[in-house]
Amino acid sequence: MLKTRATFVLVALVAVMAPALSAAHASTTKMAVIYDIGGRGDGGINDAAAIGVDKARKKFNLNPLALREIATDGTDLDRLLKIRFLANAGYDPILLIGYGFQSSLAVAMSEFPGTQFGIVDNSNVGQLNVECMVFNEAQSSYLAGVLAASASKTGKIALLLDVDRTNLRDLNKAFLAGAQSVKPKIMVLAQNWGMSPASDAKEMAKRGADVFYSTWNQSSDVIDAVVATSTAKKPLRYIGVLPDQFFLKNNKAKSVLLGAIQKRVDIATYDLISYGVAQQSFSDVLDSSNSIFGREYSFKDGGLDFLVPTLGSRYIPAVLKAESLIKSGKVKL
Repeated sequence: MLKTRATFVLVALVAVMAPALSAAHASTTKMAVIYDIGGRGDGGINDAAAIGVDKARKKFNLNPLALREIATDGTDLDRLLKIRFLANAGYDPILLIGYGFQSSLAVAMSEFPGTQFGIVDNSNVGQLNVECMVFNEAQSSYLAGVLAASASKTGKIALLLDVDRTNLRDLNKAFLAGAQSVKPKIMVLAQNWGMSPASDAKEMAKRGADVFYSTWNQSSDVIDAVVATSTAKKPLRYIGVLPDQFFLKNNKAKSVLLGAIQKRVDIATYDLISYGVAQQSFSDVLDSSNSIFGREYSFKDGGLDFLVPTLGSRYIPAVLKAESLIKSGKVKL
């Protein structure tokens, strides 16, 4: 269970129940959003965040100067320069979309201790002036394990995690628990990505894995390998993550797509903006040992969804049952 910083408990409770957004606060708002490479129109995390931005802009009547939007070219230097520009111009808070801002934020948060920052989908930057908006990926992994085990014909499933990402929770353990809740003797082939994710996926298929859950989002190499290796005689299936893996939307991916976790980046972005307008901060302590603060979204609060397309429709009852156990607290992750 998440703890809270005592100095913010009252503020947090009031804000969560009913944010008191006065006209004065809205009129003096000057905040900014920095999208990752691609900006609006990327079909992925930036577009998801933009939904939250548009909702907040309409809700709080924020003009382009009150809520400024820019994008980075994807380099750490450009990210840092854009953060510095906005901070020096008096934008506060500054919202960063995507875990790629980790390195630049680690520098900027100390350079501008009086500026509040929010980063979406990253739980690695610890400072009082940083709010990390993250998603309970252990819950996601548990449901992915349930779906994978339900669909597997070989009794072997694969877990492939992006080595460049870290998480507050143990995704390997959660995936295995979900799978074993369906088939206690299921075999999980788990591997963190090396230099050649496509080759790794093909190798795991050779070892008998027929359902793959992957968090790799730097390219479509993994699902491309699954598609290329799948045959009519030995079909393979894939479970992915949205909006991270924007390539799940193409027709080739749909031929093997069994299901997908959906992180509600739009909700996290909207929440950050609403708190910025109210001049408040989130108070949850995500990791006390590393001073990580912010908010972790879950299936219970609607911050996560599990999408099951036609290919996986027969397994929807198993997924819904597992999700209900998570929401009720009978499965704790």
